Amino acid sequence: MKVLIFADSHGYNMAMAFAVDREEPEAVIHLGDHAEDAREIERVFPAMPICRVRGNNDFDPEVPLNAVVTPGGVRIYITHGHRERVGMLSSGIVSQRAYEEHCALAFFGHTHRMMLERENGVWVCNPGSISLPRGGPASYARLTIENGRATLLELVDEDGSLLRKESL
Repeated sequence: MKVLIFADSHGYNMAMAFAVDREEPEAVIHLGDHAEDAREIERVFPAMPICRVRGNNDFDPEVPLNAVVTPGGVRIYITHGHRERVGMLSSGIVSQRAYEEHCALAFFGHTHRMMLERENGVWVCNPGSISLPRGGPASYARLTIENGRATLLELVDEDGSLLRKESL
């Protein structure tokens, strides 16, 4: 199973649509700052499961601030990160919440900077921003799940070219 993870699209959803069309994932996760962009992807690809959380620039109370999702049976904590103060201190609060929720992975956005590290026994990733990156190219994450286990996490640029690869 392939899952694409996007963050901080801020209304520029064409790069997301191109990536989904090119990669044909089984699911998409949007980490906020512009959750409405995820709805647009939903309209274009109506059969695709899309999970989303609300960012600091999203105001729809129907969209949760954080969630635990289970694509392919893998527990993943997702949040935008602004409430966990990512970037101001560290992503430690995100990894702690993921650990408490018994998640193997955690994804957040907000800083517009790619990051991937292991904290508290949890893989924590910021896929960067698909439209307004800081300190690197426009990017997103590609997660591979096999037999109920996350096996590979890749950070890629907006064209799908590999930037970083981690076997999980």
